Amino acid sequence: MTLPDHPRLDALEVDRARGSVPELQQLARTVAGEPRAVLRRLLLLVCEQLGMDAAVLCTVEPGGAQRTVRMALQADGTVVPDVEGRTAPLAQTWCGHVVEADLLFVGDVQLRPELQGLAATADHRIRSYAGVALRDGDGRVVGTLAAHGHDRHQSLNARDGEVLRGLGEVVVPLLGAPERAEPARRRTPDLSAIADAVGGARSVEDLSRPLLDALHDLTGLASSYLTVIDEGRDVQEIRYSHNTREGFALPEGLHVPWGDTLCKRALDEGRPCTTDVPDVWGDSDAAADLGIQVYVSVPVSLSDGRVWGTLCAADSEQAQQVDTHLPTMRLFARLIAAQVEQEQAVATERERAEQARAEADTDPLTRCATRRVVEPWLSEQLQACRAGEVVLAVYVDVDSFKDVNDALGHAAGDAVLAEVGRRMHGAAQPGDLVARLGGDEFLAAARLPRPMAELVAERYRDVLRFTVEWEGQPLPVSASVGFAVSDGHDAAGLVAVADAAMYGVKRG
Repeated sequence: MTLPDHPRLDALEVDRARGSVPELQQLARTVAGEPRAVLRRLLLLVCEQLGMDAAVLCTVEPGGAQRTVRMALQADGTVVPDVEGRTAPLAQTWCGHVVEADLLFVGDVQLRPELQGLAATADHRIRSYAGVALRDGDGRVVGTLAAHGHDRHQSLNARDGEVLRGLGEVVVPLLGAPERAEPARRRTPDLSAIADAVGGARSVEDLSRPLLDALHDLTGLASSYLTVIDEGRDVQEIRYSHNTREGFALPEGLHVPWGDTLCKRALDEGRPCTTDVPDVWGDSDAAADLGIQVYVSVPVSLSDGRVWGTLCAADSEQAQQVDTHLPTMRLFARLIAAQVEQEQAVATERERAEQARAEADTDPLTRCATRRVVEPWLSEQLQACRAGEVVLAVYVDVDSFKDVNDALGHAAGDAVLAEVGRRMHGAAQPGDLVARLGGDEFLAAARLPRPMAELVAERYRDVLRFTVEWEGQPLPVSASVGFAVSDGHDAAGLVAVADAAMYGVKRG
């Protein structure tokens, strides 16, 4: 399948990462109840997730000759009229193209002449379309799940494909369920029972622990666990685990070489479920040491295709029909992947905000703090002063700076300012403030014992008498330096007193 390129994809993915967990948690609430009611809710969720006007579920006869519309709903919950129960030759329908492609995305039907002639295109005003083939445990096509829109859809992407596949996996077990009023015997756990806990999740751990509990209830296996993979370091870590039997446990914090894990073998071999590990992977020392007999694993894959980790269950005792739980495990893995991406998006935004704030707070020429940092910093230090301490403010004004700019140009002036900033940083102690207030004016500040204040101010006076080489000629530089200490002054008052002291020095 080839997906269209979309310039807005990065921003769209961040937005979806933020919203995916609540939406998939809604799915967790959806997949319990009478089969027909569940299918209705799932079709509405398809419309919501993909931004389409209608969703359609069809079954395909064995051999693929005919397709039958099982259910068709519009996004507002109303039934698409005169559609349910209709049969047609598969080759003459959208379903036929879906089965052929396995996953079909069409952003604009007008760009696909072979689809414009299909009867449903005109009958239902189809302009955009997304569909996935539904397959049973043996890989046979049993139906299609699709959605269509009346307008061009410009943002269908790989993440939509993952959502549609995931919903399709939940739908498949319901296709053969009897449509009766009483609840069908469930092939998935009662996810609605854990939806409240999942809905309150604020971290991967908050989300994972109730899912691991439910995974044990689902499979009956003694240990369920979530791993994180660091392929660069060739390490797999068991991040969270739920163990129920003494003598068989996979502990949290366990690190093992990734290259020889059952998880990697399962991924590489396409074998998510193994009920006879000693026979299949008898050369695995780790599996032998733990006595693993039954093992099931699904990847936790992010929207860019990277495998972040695995969701697993294992036991030292035999179990039957464990593979029937794979669709629900994949749903759990998507929930976790969505939470991971949400956290990553938030962390990235926080880093960007901190970087932008740091850039806004730093003068690019001198690498000193900007004026906006000064008063908040001084206020914080004034509040933190202990007995015997003062806050010192040293105000600096470069002498005859305008003459340098006028005679030698702004490049020479910039060189002088950069050297002033470098020297003031050199005179400061860790934790002190060095700021450029604007033009050729600077401020240094520190919280220190009162007797040290004048000595520190004198240190700045000393370092600000220097010579800069400019175009092969020496350029003497000096600065007027005044200081004040915090004897009852607030932040603004302290700066004003230091400024006045500096002007007193400049006037002589």
